[in-house]
Amino acid sequence: MPEKKDALLHKVAQRVFEAATSDSLGATFHVIISFHLKKKFGKDPYEVFVDNPALFYNGLKDVIGEGAEALVTLVATSIKVKYAVDFATEDITRLFTSNDPDSSEKLCELLHIIIAQEENKLKNGHPQTR
Repeated sequence: MPEKKDALLHKVAQRVFEAATSDSLGATFHVIISFHLKKKFGKDPYEVFVDNPALFYNGLKDVIGEGAEALVTLVATSIKVKYAVDFATEDITRLFTSNDPDSSEKLCELLHIIIAQEENKLKNGHPQTR
């Protein structure tokens, strides 16, 4: 069962990242970044996103350079706006850019909040937003 739970977190992380980047930079950008990150990590980059946010961020920096910070801020802002979470944008951004060992746990907490919100939308008959 934990593998299924982890897979859900990875999928949600991918969708959150994809929605944020696609809305602002286009779907092609997300596909290209994901391809290069998968090549760099040798596995699904969203596993890295959840399991080791700082490693994901460093990989992103290797792929797109200094634009990584702006991209992570874009994703954090998108999360804050779309899900109205009780996290400051700067705190979400810091989950990726710091080497705090608790970052992965805090990111998982944030993803669980997003999952709960999406489940509530489905239960209440609201279509899932992208």
